[in-house]
Amino acid sequence: MFVCLILGYIQLITSLLSIFYATARFPHRVRLQLLEENQIKLLSMATVALFIWRALIVGSRILVFVLFALIFRYWLFVLIGCHYLLMFALVFYQMRLTETKVLTRAVYNVITPLVYTFDFCINWLDGPSRYWYLMCYVPMYIENVLMSGLVLWYVSTMASPAWYMVPGCVCVIVMFPLGVLVQLVYYRYWHPRVPFMRHPYLTFSEFLTEIQEEYNN
Repeated sequence: MFVCLILGYIQLITSLLSIFYATARFPHRVRLQLLEENQIKLLSMATVALFIWRALIVGSRILVFVLFALIFRYWLFVLIGCHYLLMFALVFYQMRLTETKVLTRAVYNVITPLVYTFDFCINWLDGPSRYWYLMCYVPMYIENVLMSGLVLWYVSTMASPAWYMVPGCVCVIVMFPLGVLVQLVYYRYWHPRVPFMRHPYLTFSEFLTEIQEEYNN
């Protein structure tokens, strides 16, 4: 029994590490198609920062989903469905700025919002991505805080709640902003194009106009 329990924990940890590694490696695989100076080296601080950033963001999402599902069961699917619809609207708007084929656009519109449930790690649009991250990460963190708050409220009404509920909710609330902090450090110091990323500040409307002009040319 004890051995099975240990093996179960090992399987869980390795599964989580593989998810974190996949989300961290995706930008690297995309950049292999770019010029050599824009690629991310496998053994570098950039890769370490990417892994920590993605692990904190995705880890906070998985943890809050598990804690919320333990208490509220199927209501988790309602929240995920609302998030999916929100991300679907965002992806649909992004696709309007591209000239990809209709079939590719349709598949992207359906699949990508599922990925955005956990993290914003796929972006086919050129140019600064800070606004897209903002539009994905703000709803994610609000959802994390909302679900953690509901779990903490419910736990406070229980006579003997599980010991991991409160520490788990605290980890959820802390992990996400820590991930964003690592992301900012990555873009400031270790992004492959950091010497060329000193763009003047653009408003959101100017940002969208710049993208549309880029795809129209």
